[in-house]
Amino acid sequence: MGLEVTPEMIDSAEKNRTARNVEFVLYDGVHFPVFSYPFDLILSVGVLQIMKGEVLKSTLSSLGRYLRKDGMFYFIEQVSDSPKGDRPCLKEYLDAFGSSGMECLQHFPIRKGRWWLLYLIRYGLVPHKWFSHIASWEIKKNRKKENYISYYKDYLFLLKKP
Repeated sequence: MGLEVTPEMIDSAEKNRTARNVEFVLYDGVHFPVFSYPFDLILSVGVLQIMKGEVLKSTLSSLGRYLRKDGMFYFIEQVSDSPKGDRPCLKEYLDAFGSSGMECLQHFPIRKGRWWLLYLIRYGLVPHKWFSHIASWEIKKNRKKENYISYYKDYLFLLKKP
C-alpha cells in the first residue's frame, strides 16, 4: 500500500511498478483512509519533517492505529537544530514517538544536509554505479558521529509498536 498526496506521484508509481500486489492510494494529507487490516511495516520518507507539535503527535498516533502489535515503523526524516528551521529537532521527534505509544529502537544520522558530494550527485557528475557504495560509506561514517546538527541531517528512525 502506498499513500501519496499528489496524483502525479501516484501516476509515476504506477508507471514504475515492479510488484503486482501493491496498491497506490491518493490521500488528502489530513484524513487517513480506512483499511480493513493492520500492516506489519510502515515506511515513511520525508513526510513527518513538515509537521511539528500536536500535528506531528496526532499523525503518529493515527499511523499507529494501522500497525499490528510488534509492527515496525521506518522513518527517514530531516532533523534540524536551526532556530530558523521549520523542521523538528531530534528531541521533538523522540518525544512525539513516545507520546504516541511507539518505542524508538534506534535513531541515527544517515546524511548531512549540506554536503559537497550531494551537489556533484545532483548535477550528474557521479556515476550511478557508485551510489550504493557512497550510501554505505556515509551511513557508517555518520552513525559514529555525535548528535550535533549544523543545519539539518537526514535521520533514520526505527520504531516498534509494543
